[in-house]
Amino acid sequence: MKGSEKMIEIQAVGVAFYSRGDERAFWGWLDAMPFVERLDRSGRTLHILINELAVDEDGLRDLLALFRRYEVQGLRQLAAFDRDEFAGWFRDKEKYWYEEVFG
Repeated sequence: MKGSEKMIEIQAVGVAFYSRGDERAFWGWLDAMPFVERLDRSGRTLHILINELAVDEDGLRDLLALFRRYEVQGLRQLAAFDRDEFAGWFRDKEKYWYEEVFG
């Protein structure tokens, strides 16, 4: 691990896919995220290793959207990305994710 990296593992458990194309889209979305360092499967759990310092605003929004779209349980784990630079929108109590992440 390089000195400028801080790795965080998040998990997606029991993701439901409605078609093969839907599953390809999920994997493609994850593959396109430059901060995703590694993906490992263990049973029904997907372990996603993320370079936390490489996550920018768009990336965090993409993670929120991915978890929401695929009904991934455990949005609370995304609180690990709570930084001052995101606080203005990420901690907005009116947003759909607020209770699940910070509640």
